Amino acid sequence: MTEQRALELIVASLGKLKESKMLESDVELNMETILLGVGSPLDSIGFVTFVTDLEERISSEAKKDLYLVLNEINEFNINQPHLSLGALAKYCVKLSGGK
Repeated sequence: MTEQRALELIVASLGKLKESKMLESDVELNMETILLGVGSPLDSIGFVTFVTDLEERISSEAKKDLYLVLNEINEFNINQPHLSLGALAKYCVKLSGGK
């Protein structure tokens, strides 16, 4: 999986949240968009739903079960939770074994 494809899957997962009204506002999506932490448009249930949907999309793409583990993301600090769209996209590429 490429970083561009990971971004497409992330955007699709966020779009599904918007369709289901779990994400109420339009969110400007770029590599710095905060998905977890201060400034995130997602509440805790929205974030869990987003991660679950994204895992399904990535697993389908990779044709194997894959799970997101926040501790494995280089840019994620458990003591100061903050996750950007860019960091998640890079992690998805690594997780899928892509480049």
